[in-house]
Amino acid sequence: MSLSCLIIARNEEKNLEKCLSNLIFTDEIVVVLDRSIDNSKEISTKFTHSVFEGHWEFEGDRRNFGISKCSMKWILEVDADEIVSKSLAKEILKVTKESNYDFHYINLLNYVGNYPIKNGWMACLAPDGKFSLFKKGSKKWGNQRVHPDYYLSGKKGPALKLPIDHFMSKNTSDLLIRFNRNTDLRALDIVQRKGFKKKDLSIRKIFSRFCKCYFLRKGFKEGIIGFLISILCGLYNLISAIKSKYMIK
Repeated sequence: MSLSCLIIARNEEKNLEKCLSNLIFTDEIVVVLDRSIDNSKEISTKFTHSVFEGHWEFEGDRRNFGISKCSMKWILEVDADEIVSKSLAKEILKVTKESNYDFHYINLLNYVGNYPIKNGWMACLAPDGKFSLFKKGSKKWGNQRVHPDYYLSGKKGPALKLPIDHFMSKNTSDLLIRFNRNTDLRALDIVQRKGFKKKDLSIRKIFSRFCKCYFLRKGFKEGIIGFLISILCGLYNLISAIKSKYMIK
């Protein structure tokens, strides 16, 4: 008994069953439901008895709570819209049996609809990978509302070869909804820290972030969707800052 899988979800009934059915290779599945009012609990209990419900304003807090409920040596963090393939499952099991390290990076293959978008991402929309596999006690999350910071301790191991499939957006409209949600949450974090920084309003910053996505991260290889992703990443800090200025305190 060595591997727990942790899933954090909020109203994910459309994704949970497919996600959970691909995780039965683990020794333990822990599901944390944050303010869910759909059928997520009923679906989760088909696969595990370790289902916890609650209300967490900060993503980092609910992730740390979930980690505390995992009882195995290794923890695999998976989101409800992510799928672990059978080939990746075999690689994960091999690593947990043989690794002398404390944490490992797993790449993400992000999808818009059924199209895999391999290039151009930044974490404000979707990361291109995460330290998703780690020993208990070696990872702790910060208390931001969206894409929180995390802190790792111990020895870093090599990245796994195969990616997790991340079905993040059904279409481009859904991608824009994701951008709107993330900038809303980022704006709340800005309000809490008592205001945005001047660099968040920098026009130069917009272009530098766009260039990073489009050229350095090769978003141009993805055609028009890569151009859109690069624009959204470029505007992320500016839109978040503007939203924070006009929020009701």
